[in-house]
Amino acid sequence: MIRLLKRLFTLVLTLFLIGAFAYFVLLPRVLPRDYREFVERYAGQYQLEDSLVYAVIFCESHFNARAVSSAGAIGLMQVTEETGQWAAKQIGLDAAALDLTDPETNINVGCWYLKWLDEKFNGIRGTGLAAYNAGHGNVAKWLADEEKSKDGITLDEIPFGETKSYVKRVEMLEKIYRLVYRM
Repeated sequence: MIRLLKRLFTLVLTLFLIGAFAYFVLLPRVLPRDYREFVERYAGQYQLEDSLVYAVIFCESHFNARAVSSAGAIGLMQVTEETGQWAAKQIGLDAAALDLTDPETNINVGCWYLKWLDEKFNGIRGTGLAAYNAGHGNVAKWLADEEKSKDGITLDEIPFGETKSYVKRVEMLEKIYRLVYRM
């Protein structure tokens, strides 16, 4: 009986250590929450879910603050200089001194822009995310096209494959972040 209890204890202890290792070592590498202070501050300020912001950062730059896309988008949330300059003026930042590679600045501008798109597109998450990826001008055109939007409010079809995939990835990762980190 004592031998069985020792084996059971060893098994429980081993499972606990494996779980702790997975939670504290592997999970942050697979599903990071870097820049937590800035994400929480600006997601809260602009009334966004932290899980959404983490999902966007994950998809846009994989948490690389110095990332630059082939289209010229910069930083964690991949904001273009043009959008960054415009957004900075809207939120009272010095547009001339804007550094989109600075994590705090990039998350501030990116969160503001996500919220602006959310409001512009009536709080329809997929439409706002499509606009974040493909540009709000493209999305406005798609909404005006009856083949892509029956009601002019909701996108029934996203014609850019990259954007369609992007929206699905962000929405999936948002759910995973929410579930795993109980956000």
